Amino acid sequence: MHPLLLPIALRLLTRRPVTRVLARVGTGVAAAAGVAMVALTAEQVWRVWRAWQGVDSGPRAQPYQYRAARPRRRVLVVGDSTGVGIGAERRTESIGALVRAACQGAELVNLSVSGACLGDVPAQLERLGPLDRRFDIVLLHCGGNDVMRTPNLGSIEATADALLPRLHAVGKRVVWLGPVDVGLAPLFRPPFSWWLSHRSRQAAALFQRAARRHGVEYVGFHGSRHSHVLTRERAQFFSADGIHPSGHGYRYAYGWLARSGALGHAMADVQAGPAHPPTLTPPLSPPLTAPVPAAAPLRHAA
Repeated sequence: MHPLLLPIALRLLTRRPVTRVLARVGTGVAAAAGVAMVALTAEQVWRVWRAWQGVDSGPRAQPYQYRAARPRRRVLVVGDSTGVGIGAERRTESIGALVRAACQGAELVNLSVSGACLGDVPAQLERLGPLDRRFDIVLLHCGGNDVMRTPNLGSIEATADALLPRLHAVGKRVVWLGPVDVGLAPLFRPPFSWWLSHRSRQAAALFQRAARRHGVEYVGFHGSRHSHVLTRERAQFFSADGIHPSGHGYRYAYGWLARSGALGHAMADVQAGPAHPPTLTPPLSPPLTAPVPAAAPLRHAA
C-alpha cells in the first residue's frame, strides 16, 4: 500500500458503521471456527473410539514368548501393546520374536500388556517369580500411551526415574524402545496430530534424559529421519487400526534396535554357528525384511 493511502484506509476502517460490520464478521468467523472445532473433536473422538473398539472386540492378543529348558541367554520384554506385537499380522513379526530368532538358544519372557504406561510396568515385574529375576537383556517398550494420556508430561520423568533402576535390578543390559512420533499415526488428523507430534518431541526429550541418568540405551523413533520415512509410507508402516505398527513397521523398528550397542553385544555372544555370525545391522533402505520364518516355533519348557 502507498504510504499516503495508509491514513485514509485507517480512517475508513475506524468509522462507526465499518467497525460494526467488522465486529459482526469477526463474531461470525469465531462462531464458525468454534462449530468446526467441535465437529473436528467429535470426529476425532469417534475415530479413536472405533479403533480401540476394534482392538478390544477381537481375541486377546498373547505376546510372543519362547521358553527353553537350558537357555544360553534370557531376554525380558515389558511394556505396552508394541511389546505384545499388536498390529503385526503374525506374532513372529513382533520385535520380541525377531530378537529371539536372531539370538539362537535364547529364552524370551514377555510380560507386556496392551495399554500400559510407564507407571504400569512395575506391576508387570511383580509377575516374575523369585527365582526368575535375572535376565541378560531387558527390552522396555513404552511411552506412546504416556504421550496420549498423561496430562502433565513433566511427571513422566519422575516415573521413569523410579522404574529404570528396577529394570536394572533384573537385567544386565536395559534397552528402551521409545515411541514413534504419535502424531504421524493415520488415526489422528490435524490439528490433533500437530499437538501429539509436539507432545511426542517433549516426551522423547524427557525419556532420553532419564535413560542417560540410569545407564539405559534409548532407541527412539521420533526424529526427523524416522518421520520422513514413516510419513512417506504410512500405509506400510502402520496397521489397519491406524495407530499400531504393522509387521513392516516392527521390522523397521527391529532394524534400528539391532544397531543398538547393548543389544548388539549381547546378541553377538549367543549367535549360533562358528566364527562369522550374521550382521545385526540391516540396511535402512530398501524396507527391512523379517529375519524370522513365518512359522517360528512357540515352545515351552517342560
